[in-house]
Amino acid sequence: MEEYQSILLQFVSEGGEPELELEHAYEYGRRAIEQGISILEVVDCHYKALADILSGTTNSEQSASIVLRAAALLKEALGPFEMTQRGYNDSIEVLKDQNRKLTELMEERTKLLKDRENFMMVVTHDLKTPITAADRCLMLMMEGDFGPVSAEQIEVLATMKDSNMRMLNMVKNLLEVYRYDHSEPILCLSQIDLDETLRTVERSFSLPAKMRNIKFMVDTQTAPIKVVGDGNALQHVLANLVDNAFKFTPEGGSITLSVRRINGTTFIEVADTGKGIAPEDLEKIFDRFYQATQGRKQYTGTGLGLYLCREIVNAHGGRISCQSELGTGTTFIIQLPAVAEEK
Repeated sequence: MEEYQSILLQFVSEGGEPELELEHAYEYGRRAIEQGISILEVVDCHYKALADILSGTTNSEQSASIVLRAAALLKEALGPFEMTQRGYNDSIEVLKDQNRKLTELMEERTKLLKDRENFMMVVTHDLKTPITAADRCLMLMMEGDFGPVSAEQIEVLATMKDSNMRMLNMVKNLLEVYRYDHSEPILCLSQIDLDETLRTVERSFSLPAKMRNIKFMVDTQTAPIKVVGDGNALQHVLANLVDNAFKFTPEGGSITLSVRRINGTTFIEVADTGKGIAPEDLEKIFDRFYQATQGRKQYTGTGLGLYLCREIVNAHGGRISCQSELGTGTTFIIQLPAVAEEK
């Protein structure tokens, strides 16, 4: 109060320096903001100081002049408050504008992602039919239905069939991932004899094993081991895991597909003597679109196979894990609830 009264008195007196006092008034307003003094308190201080000054005057013209000059000083003192309010309002408007733009971008991104997923679903679904037809034709040619074929031709056809099967598996993975990501997975549950499932996978990979000189073995227990699940979905999981094993197992190596029951849990394992997985990749291999360093360098793929395996196993109330050591090999382990043994 006393500081402002002094500034006002200097400003309205004839001997004062107007520009200096205006600067002092602005600084007074700035300090008031820093100290948490409200604009109303500054105005109240102004009018109390003005009333004290006017009480010492008797000339009406002089009083009017003081009031006008005091108004100019008050305007300068309130300048920092005006700037603060204006800055606040401007900031609010900027934030509103940025939020609107961000919302529009998010809506556009969501639409693009949805369009992309729909496009992928349509494309992969349309691709599945001709690939399946080509696979059937290659099999008929290898069996001699279109005429005799030489050993060299069978080898070429086998290579084509192997590549075609990989492409078909990639397309199936894309379709299944879309289904698991966008809807509750529909599983056709029934009691499955895992011995039969493993033998079906064995037959599917007997040709690639022969071509690559890889020993592919299936190890099952004497008594049938049954689980409740979707036979096609679980077969797809095992096909993905075995296919991965073939990718990274060199010629002369071995792959073992086994099943065993311990207490109330069924364990299915896919073990290979391949290159192994680096420790930094091991904890991420089930992530969507993730490909381990070895895979990115040597093989093309979607990075969805292991992600889909995890989703399918989880949907069956099980879990999947991986143990690996570089230069030694890799073992994928699936744990599923077993069906109670019949007495």
